[in-house]
Amino acid sequence: MALILAQEPSLLPANLNLERQERLTWDTTEAGGDWNLTVNDQIHIEVSAVLALLEADHKSIIGLLARALGLLNQGDAATAVPLVQAFVVALDRHVAFEDGELAAIHGVAETVSDQSSAILLREHREISQQLTHVKRLLAQNRPDAAQLAVHCRLLSETLTKHHSGEEHNMFPQWEAALMERDEVARIGLLQRAKKALAME
Repeated sequence: MALILAQEPSLLPANLNLERQERLTWDTTEAGGDWNLTVNDQIHIEVSAVLALLEADHKSIIGLLARALGLLNQGDAATAVPLVQAFVVALDRHVAFEDGELAAIHGVAETVSDQSSAILLREHREISQQLTHVKRLLAQNRPDAAQLAVHCRLLSETLTKHHSGEEHNMFPQWEAALMERDEVARIGLLQRAKKALAME
């Protein structure tokens, strides 16, 4: 939230912070005789940071796979394999973080097939099954570029659809649920997200 005030606003932040339990942060600048006051809610900053990490990781994972696919389509398995291996590690840790930290936020049972969390878990299982084929090929001494490309292409299509649906459907739900968590829980989740998603 941004405010433009005619008077120096030092008392306003103090009064509002008392009401909001010290959750607000402030950025004050003077311009042309007026005071510009930008107000941020610390809760929203923490929650947004978690979701931003997930979104950035989505892009990083898809980027790794796209680069690997480009090389595989050229028949260059030797150069592509390290990228595919990095992709597998990144996707495994991403799915593990979402399943372990976020899917259970609403306490939805996996058997409730029409619930967003249950759909997320089902799609993660499908992704893991597709990833198993890639891992099996990587375990070979000299993975076949054509076969690896086929499975990576399938994963690319699945992930693009999954990430889009997740960001559209799950992110708003996670945001609302996380806003209700206490400060210790939110900060703890942010720290675990940074560690799990290799952002630290």
